[in-house]
Amino acid sequence: MMSFLNRRAARAAVVTAAGISALALTAVTASAKADYDFKASPHAVKAGGRIHLKGYADTDSDLFQKFCVQQRQGGSWRTVKCAHGSIGLGGSVDTWIRAKHRGTLKFRGALYETDWGSNKLHLQLVTPTETVRVR
Repeated sequence: MMSFLNRRAARAAVVTAAGISALALTAVTASAKADYDFKASPHAVKAGGRIHLKGYADTDSDLFQKFCVQQRQGGSWRTVKCAHGSIGLGGSVDTWIRAKHRGTLKFRGALYETDWGSNKLHLQLVTPTETVRVR
């Protein structure tokens, strides 16, 4: 009789643990509310060649958002171009630039968002970096 109760308690504990894990996974999935895409092409170009930069980003918050494309060659990130932005929609950028100098260029998309009651933009998310070699 005792072993039957122990098995039943163990089974209930496993079912409870599985249920709690499923709820935790749902909570993690529910918090991932950003949508973005960013591409730079081609990945190798001659000096003076053109590079196509295209991307978008937004979250489901009801704050003002603005999506920007940024470039880095050695130093800090600098903004190439930004979308107009709006409430709940960071916007999209589709632009071309010239590769002026040899070396490695890095590009990324950056989504900025305001705080409640503030007009100051804060970096909300950054896309994975795209690298372009300039020969």
